[in-house]
Amino acid sequence: MVILNQGEDTTFEEELAQDVLEIITVFSARLYGSRSRKNQKLLDGVRHAVEEASS
Repeated sequence: MVILNQGEDTTFEEELAQDVLEIITVFSARLYGSRSRKNQKLLDGVRHAVEEASS
């Protein structure tokens, strides 16, 4: 990890809380990204089925 702007010294608890928040952020982004891909696949399947039905 590279620290670009190191201000005041932080306590162990503050650093731990920041690390936990970063971990939650990463896993949340992965979860929502996964849901987004699943929803896009579903929409593509529905779109394909509608196109076949109207042909």
